[in-house]
Amino acid sequence: MIRIVRHTLAARWASFVGSFVALALGVALFAAAGLALVSALEQQVREPRWYRSPDVVVAGPSIAGTGVDDQRKPSGQTLLPPGERGQVPNVVPARLGTLPGVARLVTDRAGVARSGAATEAHPWTAAALHPYAFVAGGPPVAADQVVVSGPDLHRPGDRITVDTAAGPRRFTVSGVLRSAAPPALYVTEEVATALSYGRIAAVALFAAPGTDPDALARDVRAALADQPQLRVLTGAERGDAEPDPDAGLLVATTSLLGSAAGLAGFVSAYVVAGTFAFTVAQRRREFALLRAAGATGRQVRRLVLGEAVGTGVLAGLAGCGLGVLLAPPLAGWLTRAGLAPDGFTVRSTPLPLLVAFGAGLLVAVAGAWLPSRRAGTIRPVEALRTSTVDAPARNWARRLAGLACLLGAGAVTPLLRTPEGAAYLLVVAMLLILGGTLLAPVLVPPLVRLLSLGARGPVGILARESALTAARRTAATAAPVLVTVGLASATLAGTDTLSGAQARSVRDHVVAPLVVLPQPGAVLSRQVVETVRTAPGVAVAMPVKQTFGYDRRGDQVRQRGAWYLDGASAGQALRLPVTAGTLAELTGDTVAVTGSMAGEHGWRLGDTATVWLGDGVPVRLRIVAIVDERPGLPAMLLPWSMASAHSGSPVPDAVYLAPRAGSDPAVVGRAVADAVGPLGATSTGTGDYLSTLDAEFDRLSRLALLAVVGLALVYTALSIANTHYMATAGRVSELAVLRLAGAGVGQVLRMVAREAALASGIGVLLGFGVLGASLAIVVLALRSVVSGVPVVVPWSAVLPLAGGCVLVALCASVAPLLPALRRPPGR
Repeated sequence: MIRIVRHTLAARWASFVGSFVALALGVALFAAAGLALVSALEQQVREPRWYRSPDVVVAGPSIAGTGVDDQRKPSGQTLLPPGERGQVPNVVPARLGTLPGVARLVTDRAGVARSGAATEAHPWTAAALHPYAFVAGGPPVAADQVVVSGPDLHRPGDRITVDTAAGPRRFTVSGVLRSAAPPALYVTEEVATALSYGRIAAVALFAAPGTDPDALARDVRAALADQPQLRVLTGAERGDAEPDPDAGLLVATTSLLGSAAGLAGFVSAYVVAGTFAFTVAQRRREFALLRAAGATGRQVRRLVLGEAVGTGVLAGLAGCGLGVLLAPPLAGWLTRAGLAPDGFTVRSTPLPLLVAFGAGLLVAVAGAWLPSRRAGTIRPVEALRTSTVDAPARNWARRLAGLACLLGAGAVTPLLRTPEGAAYLLVVAMLLILGGTLLAPVLVPPLVRLLSLGARGPVGILARESALTAARRTAATAAPVLVTVGLASATLAGTDTLSGAQARSVRDHVVAPLVVLPQPGAVLSRQVVETVRTAPGVAVAMPVKQTFGYDRRGDQVRQRGAWYLDGASAGQALRLPVTAGTLAELTGDTVAVTGSMAGEHGWRLGDTATVWLGDGVPVRLRIVAIVDERPGLPAMLLPWSMASAHSGSPVPDAVYLAPRAGSDPAVVGRAVADAVGPLGATSTGTGDYLSTLDAEFDRLSRLALLAVVGLALVYTALSIANTHYMATAGRVSELAVLRLAGAGVGQVLRMVAREAALASGIGVLLGFGVLGASLAIVVLALRSVVSGVPVVVPWSAVLPLAGGCVLVALCASVAPLLPALRRPPGR
């Protein structure tokens, strides 16, 4: 059988070109995404730059959900928000300072302080945490003195203004140093404690001479046994204690590439299975002849699977090579688009290539399994058939599977209301596409009749009847068009509709007409908030900071959107759907949660909820209000007073303003802008601000969608050309008979083109069906939480894509005939 497989692949190589191309492209996409994904994960591991000198570093938690149940490790969305530091309790330095083998202990603090490239202020003692050299001057000894890094910017005696969380502050440069550590400001211990609101960023330990750092680390862990959330880091792990400004982008990049790899796997399996099924259908007479010659059904199945393995091996090798070439351009595009940090590069490693090769081989075997079963059931008598008339489709298992996929897409409806709705939208589209493909043989005949209602003359009639009598072939050639149009239109329109609904929801619930924002490179300090509140014509000034909170059920931790805000003024700046309690009581250790979050835990008004905040610290908060869940709004509302204790950057993202009754918002806005301009802030209309956020969010969403779906669309476009080419190439003899019967070259070309247009038109209609069903599911999911869901269909992208699919199908269908039609029909 192996010899037959080898001879079959060599003699009928043209029949396997389509499967080879489909598999090679799938492996290439998977390999490129895998290489970029592994590189993104590797770049999250960094060598220490700030904590290079100490032997042991004690840092706060990097995940939420720890510190309550030590037996069960948390799982789920547990990573802390990008830019946040886990909090180290104030009792840790005193407890560790008495350990034997500790030569020196440094308590590092980090407060908001922006000046030039520096964004944080640390105590002068933290300079010992990394190598440095003074260029001029000396350490700070007074509260108004500062040491700066960067010898080309300042000199001792210069006066500089530093933006802090409390407001702009003037310092005198006492010294300038050079260091390979990130740029920072160094101040006295008292000033650093005040700027950091008493929070400890990390505790660094220097081992005494003769003390093993690993032994010291074990002693530290034993001393902190009652603080399981703290991390004791040594060696290269010390870099994990440093904030990474690119952490958020790297997390987004890994998520993006993971989605792209998953989608590449789905599309590969979809297209390859269809290609093998189509190839087997074209070779029914060949397999019947083998059966007539004495081959058993099992041997025929082994033959098809052996061909799939041979094709998969060759395609896997070619795909891995192509993936290595595609990965660097993919990384460069992600960086230019702002979806990956600067300097993101891809390194070729064997593991992703081996996984991609194995996945391609698995897809080849899985895609050929059902066709091989079908080939094994071919009867020897079918060798006498010469027509291409399909038997009536009576595969009830296929129909039931298709209906199950459609029902499964409907079952995802409630999940589209969650913050991860865009990810579930992709699942909805894939289920609808799979359902449409499984039901295509049933849907093809009525759709062919619908699209050929006006068919007249021999060309139109022949094209219609050919498409009807070979319904499986028509369905197979329509399938790549279905996945291309359906995947692109459903994801584009669904994402735009979800974004529009979220934007409308936010606009419905933010009633303050004005907003104060930071100027580029500045922060909204406490002084800005106080200045705004005392500005003429201002009734309410409510600071807002977006962050994340976490709740835990069992061992599952879920990340929740959260806002820090001033509860006393929330009622005048926001119009939130409060169903119980009041936001006016949102002070101290309290929280407001959505009804769905409260229902998951069985919380009621007045209950005490345990949640984790952005610094990984568990807190017990009394529930003072319950609000309905709305797109774009957070699941938790926290008092503004908690921000300074649980955020490394306790400054608002924006301050919403409500003018006094009878005041002109435009006049108030100009007055506020004049007052806060010297403090590094500006004022604008809330509508303009939200429109800017929406535009930026839409841009990033489109780019992310293009990164996930774009490569798959290129793949499916090529599979359209491949499938139509194979379909026509297998009919050269049939079309030669038409010429012998008197058909002209032009008539044959027009008939083939018309049949290709019918098949691709059916794919476009089914793709539009996926689009309509996806939008219906999105509207059904959001109509209860958004007033008037704005349905958005980007026809400017969808229609050219559909037209391009039809054009590719026409060209690929006609191309194989051109050499044959030049010869006399008798040959």
